[in-house]
Amino acid sequence: MVALLAWLGLDARAQADVDSPYSLFGVGQVRDKSMNVRLKGMGGVANAMYGIGMINVENPASYAKIDSLAFLFDAGIYFKSSTFSTSNLSERSANASFDYVSMAFGLTSWWKMALGVQPYSTSGYTMLVDGYDEGVGSYTTRFKGSGGLNQAFVGTAFKIGKHFALGANAYYVFGNTQTETTLYFPDSTYYIGSRRSNDLMVRSFMFDYGLLYNTDLGGDMSLSLGLTYTQKVNLRGTQTLFVRSIEEDIDTEIEYIIDTVFNSTYSTKTSMPQGFGFGIGLQKNDRWSIGADFNWTQWSKFAREGVTETMHDSWNVAVGAEFIPRHTSVSGYFSRASYRFGGFYEHGCLRLNDHNINKVGITAGVAFPLPKTLSRVNMALEVGQYGTREANLIQERYIRMNVGVSVFEHWFMKRKYR
Repeated sequence: MVALLAWLGLDARAQADVDSPYSLFGVGQVRDKSMNVRLKGMGGVANAMYGIGMINVENPASYAKIDSLAFLFDAGIYFKSSTFSTSNLSERSANASFDYVSMAFGLTSWWKMALGVQPYSTSGYTMLVDGYDEGVGSYTTRFKGSGGLNQAFVGTAFKIGKHFALGANAYYVFGNTQTETTLYFPDSTYYIGSRRSNDLMVRSFMFDYGLLYNTDLGGDMSLSLGLTYTQKVNLRGTQTLFVRSIEEDIDTEIEYIIDTVFNSTYSTKTSMPQGFGFGIGLQKNDRWSIGADFNWTQWSKFAREGVTETMHDSWNVAVGAEFIPRHTSVSGYFSRASYRFGGFYEHGCLRLNDHNINKVGITAGVAFPLPKTLSRVNMALEVGQYGTREANLIQERYIRMNVGVSVFEHWFMKRKYR
């Protein structure tokens, strides 16, 4: 697997249905740290961010700051356009998909709850690698992956005294990933093709925790500090392995299965790593907020059935800000809108051909208030780069647009008049 991307820079003829060629590692392309469209526009900062109308899943302790009388609903979709390139090849890809849906509400003044669904990882690539052997002649290997994992979560948070809050999320992770490796011999009548297929079905649980501290600094300003911890867990599921001999026209993809060489279904265990996060935030009520995050994940401990894969610990930093020109403006609609910007750098978990597969990007966002309500339409734009073209590897340059709606309703207020 580690050597595969080195071949691609020299011999890859085509790519299609690409989410990311690096999604062939691990459990696929793991989602970004922040899922909230508001926070995505701020570079993805999340560990110390909170608000009475914001569902911040990344630090579950932030639920404690939600308005006790409110019901919150937040959902988003995304559009992404990417260009994948090596030193001598280039390919474009575009996709759009559901991003997340979440809701939150207060049980008491000090106890809040949230729940929702969001993707955990995606896998999507099709890559052809040409080769030649003196005894066999020309051959072609096709690597293909699809599917992904999702997670449904329920979270809760408690206020502890005046300054602290503690929270936790429980995730039910589910989904399927399919990987295929197919070998063709287009120039030979003496060799038949073969395909190795893996279908992994995951049904398991994950957990993370958060701690939030905030204090007033005077002048309507407040300081917040956040800590997050993702627990190391074993994702359990079942895997079905097929090995078949086939005949297929690689151009038309018309296939004939000759024989099933091997077929087995068995239980599997994937060790997911622990991770830590720290954040700091500074807010001036209803005017502006700034934040910075640092996150670390122990991907060097990722393993399948006890076998550690060649991955490394990853870390990332993010900074972001939000500004509202004049939130009390009556006639100036755009003065009540929120404007956001930020950036991030990620030192990735993959190192191939002595090069780290890193990610860097800048973001911008805006929130448009809906009339006579605290609800908003959020938009975020991210421009970034992932990977490198050095050492015959693949680089992705992308533009991603997130659109979401954040609904704020006072459902639990007792009416004095009818």
